[in-house]
Amino acid sequence: MAQLAGTGNKNKATLVGLIAILLWSSIVGLIRSVSENLGPIGGAAMIYTVASVLLFLTVGLTKLKEFPRNYLILGSVLFVSYELCLSLSIGYANNGRQAIEVGMVNYLWPTFTMIAAILFNNQKVTVLIFPGVLISMFGICFVLSGDHGLDFLMMMENIKDNPLSYGLAFVGALIWAAYSIITAKIADGKNGVTLFFILNQ
Repeated sequence: MAQLAGTGNKNKATLVGLIAILLWSSIVGLIRSVSENLGPIGGAAMIYTVASVLLFLTVGLTKLKEFPRNYLILGSVLFVSYELCLSLSIGYANNGRQAIEVGMVNYLWPTFTMIAAILFNNQKVTVLIFPGVLISMFGICFVLSGDHGLDFLMMMENIKDNPLSYGLAFVGALIWAAYSIITAKIADGKNGVTLFFILNQ
């Protein structure tokens, strides 16, 4: 019976993970669409206002005194910083193509998180980590080169066209990696996502 329950929990977790991927993949288009109508700052404010209401109704809001202080401070600063970088990088993109490109730059965060886990969490290293990092970096460079294939000169020209958006996306990826590693250590099982989203407004 316990084994069946464990299998059910794994299946549920897998389903939630797949849904999360689908939702996460739509975030660039959502932010871009809202930003085009309300502006980069107004669009971000609207998105986080709606998200905060939904989180409050579904997840709820934990009392502040129940949060570890380090988690409350570091978690909120890193979370808000990341979300601002993500929203503004997409909102300030000059066109839809750039919005997709900065979104891809932001998706370097899994690679950065993996590297940080190895460096700071003593995560076990396997031989697959090296080709994985190289493939992810190759993919980002390929996307940033546009229609010219893997062209580093063209990639640099695209970045120079709007360094603010690309820079924010890159910094955001670093921040989210830091958030993932740090909060996993200091959260003590607490979830401050509702509070963090409210702070984004």
